[in-house]
Amino acid sequence: ASDISEAMANEGAARAANMDLKGSVTFETADLESLNGSYDTVTCIDVLIHYPTEKMDSMVGHLCDIASKRFIISFAPFTPFYAALKFVGSLAPGPSKATRAYLHVESDVVAALEKRGFKVKRSEMTATNFYFSRLLEAVKE
Repeated sequence: ASDISEAMANEGAARAANMDLKGSVTFETADLESLNGSYDTVTCIDVLIHYPTEKMDSMVGHLCDIASKRFIISFAPFTPFYAALKFVGSLAPGPSKATRAYLHVESDVVAALEKRGFKVKRSEMTATNFYFSRLLEAVKE
């Protein structure tokens, strides 16, 4: 498992040790672009919000390249409503109140998966009062 944050990678290692998973999973600090190898399942949760639209396809492609069976990904979906909320937030006085999260068109994310041989098997929406994301589970065909 990897995370760009050393603190999060260490937290994951500590939790794995508490769950008796020590030795069956390793944790490292790394950015997504530098990951290599082959993994049965790759997960990319709440990361695409940091990647602009023009980089989404290549990032999904890179992660598909290292996933041999399954890819689980979440992203903030672009909808007119969410785009309007982001715009309204940018109008607030003072430092920007708008999220810096990039919104991605769901069909674009699905197309990026499909052109690499993955098919979406499950799709769920997660939401709280201030946060939303689309979660996709795709399997290699």
